[in-house]
Amino acid sequence: MANEQLNAAITEAVVENALGKKWYESKTVWTNILASIAMALQLKYGFLISPEIQTLGLSAINLVLRKYTSDPIVW
Repeated sequence: MANEQLNAAITEAVVENALGKKWYESKTVWTNILASIAMALQLKYGFLISPEIQTLGLSAINLVLRKYTSDPIVW
């Protein structure tokens, strides 16, 4: 019984690692969701940051996150 559970756990870990991570585990996805919310709030309340600065900041954040992540996302 213990061997079966161990084998099942190992198999699950290997399959999960081979397939990638779920979308909600991705820091890059969450960063982009938050950026979209921030842009919507800017439009609603009139506090605007120039599009160039927004693009530069989001690009820099995405590049840093990409450096530290390599797992594919499973949708």
